Amino acid sequence: MKRKTRLSPKRATEEGFGYSFRMAALDVLLLALVVAGFHILRIGHFPRYWPLEVYLVSLAFSLLALFISGGYVEKSDKLSLEYATVHLSSFLLVFPLLLTAVYAFTAYSEAMKPARAVVIPAIVSFAFLSLAYRRSSYQKLIRKKGRGHYILLGRSDDLRVLWRELIEKNRNPSADFRFYDVVDGQVGPLAGKGSPLLEVWSPKILERSESARMGIVMASHLGVLSRPMGRKLAEIHLSGARVFTAEAFAESVHGKILLRDVDEEWVLDRELSLTQSEGYIRLKNLLDRGMALVLLLIFLPVTLLIFFGILLLDGWPVFYLQKRQGLRGEVFEAFKFRTMKKRKEQGSDYTSERDERVTFLGRLLRPSRLDEVPQLWNVLAGHMSLIGPRAEWVKLVKQYEKEIPFYQLRHEVRPGLTGWAQVNYPYGSNLEDTKEKLRYDLFYIRNHSFLLDFQIVLKTVYVILAKVGGK
Repeated sequence: MKRKTRLSPKRATEEGFGYSFRMAALDVLLLALVVAGFHILRIGHFPRYWPLEVYLVSLAFSLLALFISGGYVEKSDKLSLEYATVHLSSFLLVFPLLLTAVYAFTAYSEAMKPARAVVIPAIVSFAFLSLAYRRSSYQKLIRKKGRGHYILLGRSDDLRVLWRELIEKNRNPSADFRFYDVVDGQVGPLAGKGSPLLEVWSPKILERSESARMGIVMASHLGVLSRPMGRKLAEIHLSGARVFTAEAFAESVHGKILLRDVDEEWVLDRELSLTQSEGYIRLKNLLDRGMALVLLLIFLPVTLLIFFGILLLDGWPVFYLQKRQGLRGEVFEAFKFRTMKKRKEQGSDYTSERDERVTFLGRLLRPSRLDEVPQLWNVLAGHMSLIGPRAEWVKLVKQYEKEIPFYQLRHEVRPGLTGWAQVNYPYGSNLEDTKEKLRYDLFYIRNHSFLLDFQIVLKTVYVILAKVGGK
């Protein structure tokens, strides 16, 4: 079997330049077609002139947005939500500058003025079209190269922790994982029946350069591994390959925090920056309340329809109030439309897939999250944010804090209508699900940014439209 060799730096540079050139040429052509098409629609016939200034300015700012987002970097994962978020955010960033420049260029000519109204639909369309064919190109690249894989190295106990905390619950893994016990040399099932196998380790595995290898992960701390292996991993890392610590693998690939690493030292060392960034918190509170007011007005007709629908079909009360735990232990009453039959607090604390307690109207509202629209009042009151960890029932919080170490860390920020855990993991119905969602919540607290918030908004829209995880 022929060994796959790593591309030389010169060859890799040439291929990368070829990709960038192809994408740029396609962008130039597509934007010309989009601008021309909207210009024809705007004036109602084929123009006697070409809006050259408008096109060139639009092209310059569009190329800038694509360059900022990494649209000309072949290796960036174009299928990821992170890339889609950065891609669209880059266009939002340059859009005000683009409009200013276009208005300046067309101000001197009456004939050119219709072109100003072309820019907005053209650039919005181009932003989504350029994302679509980049995703398509990346899909073809994946099919050509085959499914990638990660190599995980360490003690069997540490490999088992990574499997259970990061990979086991991943329903649609985008890569394969190969496990090697490089300390004790164990082989066989990693964590019992149905788990992956510990494969036979050989130092030659690190020597091989495989195009499908997406990275090497140190499941154990570097001190546990042998010195020669540590030096070899450092050498591989410096050569340009991706070598992850377990913590970096959890955060950058899976968007989680490893609970095994969370202790007093983690809290002090890593600094929960979301709880300390006063400027971010103030601006976010202002945006939360402003957006909550706008959304309440937008959803007012739907809210009234749901209100009278529940009243007619299920009677009073229309709203369901439940005591939830908020910022730093604050208890407040969360508002929701009632979607369950009249009952006292009885039965399971969780809602099952086909729970008989859910009303007919509730089965329609819950997947679309429309039953949670009244919680916008909680956002206006300052009890909640639009984005943050889920506001949990006080009764369950007391149980979780007894059974899950450092569960209270998630209450260092305001709970949200949607959040990183909510869009990445379905409705939880047991203690293990709660631990999994905590991993996502701590990632959000640790890595907050408006860019991550925008990413959560995009994925929330997808989850709602696809009706994923609703109960």
